[in-house]
Amino acid sequence: MNRTAVAQNPTRAVAWMLWSIFLLATMDVAFKQLVADYNSLQVTFLRCVCSAPLLAAWMLAQDHRLFCTRHMGAHSLRALLGLLMLWAMGETFRELSLADAYAIFFAAPLLMALLSGPLLKEPAGPLRLIACSVGFIGVLIVLKPGALTLLSYGSLMALVAMACYALIALMVRALGRDEPSLTIAFWFIFLCGLSSGLLLLLAGQWQMPARAHWPWIALLALTGTLGQVALVAAFRRASAGQLAPFEYSYMFWAVLYGWWIWGTLPALRTSIGTLIIVAAGLFVLYRERRASQGSVD
Repeated sequence: MNRTAVAQNPTRAVAWMLWSIFLLATMDVAFKQLVADYNSLQVTFLRCVCSAPLLAAWMLAQDHRLFCTRHMGAHSLRALLGLLMLWAMGETFRELSLADAYAIFFAAPLLMALLSGPLLKEPAGPLRLIACSVGFIGVLIVLKPGALTLLSYGSLMALVAMACYALIALMVRALGRDEPSLTIAFWFIFLCGLSSGLLLLLAGQWQMPARAHWPWIALLALTGTLGQVALVAAFRRASAGQLAPFEYSYMFWAVLYGWWIWGTLPALRTSIGTLIIVAAGLFVLYRERRASQGSVD
């Protein structure tokens, strides 16, 4: 397959990364607005079915061979996990604020560090394991230890979404060894849309969207597609290790949108828990970068 090389430029990569995070955080706002009135499965279907044609058109403009894959089984498994993740995210956004949801989602890199050993044969060293344990203490703080909300539906769905995201990211790392990012992105969106559509059909839970909600659906599709494009552009210009710390800027948009649209601000426990999770996550990323350079275990 003919691939056009892109010069490595960390500064531009960070700009693309921050742009993608703004777009994807805006997509989550549309997602949260829609799940207030529609089944999470339907919103997942709308997100995928509207984005897939836009992404396919972009791929056709690049190279039609981008649709070819040798790992359809892995793509299918990733799509099933993705369907569960998107559905759980919808349930989370219905129950929790964006800030609370993101605080729990931020634990995904910590879980990835723990799972990379048994799944990818990339075991974490003792300091990274300690950092992961500290990070999960931050998650418990966000979940209000000892309170009923520890077992709330929204919190459980956030944990499910976070776990699925971690597994999906590890699969992307494996698939990315010999498949282009656009190929991975397309089959994920296409298969998630297909499976969610079939489940909606079997369950008979389709609800015709109201005219007032179509702008939110359009925003969901547009920001989801452009966010994916920007994310690909970022990772083509810099390594994942260089870009991963900037993912925590999601919280800035969560706080801003939460205050602007819903009139809410994060509770003190959410702020404290998030700081602990982010600090642990950044330490894990730092140690992984050192390990990749042969400086640590």
